[in-house]
Amino acid sequence: SHTGENLFMEYDRVSTSFSIGGKIVRLITDNASNNLSAFGELVIPGFESYFISEDDSEDSDYDPDEKNLKLSEGHRPNDDDIQNSFDKQEELLRLPCFIHTLQLVVKDGLNESECIRSPLSKVAEIAKLSHKSITIAEKLQNEKFSIPDAIVTRWNSQFLTVSKVVDIPNTLLNDLLNEQKETELLLSTKDLAVLREFISIFTLFAEATTRTQAEQSISISLVGPSILAIYYDLENESRICKHTKPLCHALMTSLLARFGGFLLNLEIPVDDHVKHRNTFNLFSDD
Repeated sequence: SHTGENLFMEYDRVSTSFSIGGKIVRLITDNASNNLSAFGELVIPGFESYFISEDDSEDSDYDPDEKNLKLSEGHRPNDDDIQNSFDKQEELLRLPCFIHTLQLVVKDGLNESECIRSPLSKVAEIAKLSHKSITIAEKLQNEKFSIPDAIVTRWNSQFLTVSKVVDIPNTLLNDLLNEQKETELLLSTKDLAVLREFISIFTLFAEATTRTQAEQSISISLVGPSILAIYYDLENESRICKHTKPLCHALMTSLLARFGGFLLNLEIPVDDHVKHRNTFNLFSDD
């Protein structure tokens, strides 16, 4: 079985047989053995209904609040509580996957994003409507606009869907919704302001996610620049945002908790009250 002990024995066997044990500086691993269940449904708040088909919605008892309750009651392992079986000496060799750690920051932020749920729910329904209505799809295409499908296992695809909806001129979008008698989905001025703040906050997160997942990307070279860019951007966003301050605060707190050691090495202060996650010092090589 894939226990920590067996994995280490296999690592030791391979590194010994190829005489490379003394040449290995770092091992990049997933944060946890159950990372698929941890990230398989990293869904932007409000997009839950997007991934429910009409057939499912008629017969299903799906309840996002009930699902969240089950998760909070321990039906899914806590990502930060999962321990690997390497001892402390070997832990110095192991470096968690950067993008998985960054997605944990995203998840922490989304968990504190009730302030954006309502407009995001509208966007999800607009996107869903555009995919089942040929009329809307054709009219958008005639105006050189399109709304891409969101993928449940890729939060950044959901982010792209939000961005594309917001890119559509509001007068055009409202006309289409009025024609379809979907007036409850009309985006108000405040809705648009909230959505634009959401996009501005998560743009660098989405860029880092996309770039590090590219096949020919040297992802290790993106770690430092990405963390720094996101840190300074969040500082700026927290000063200028009007509707999403709780979201900014949650993201910054999580970023410091998970990458604080790296920032401290660059003489960026980290509040002593910030709880250190298990990756706090693992990206802080001198």
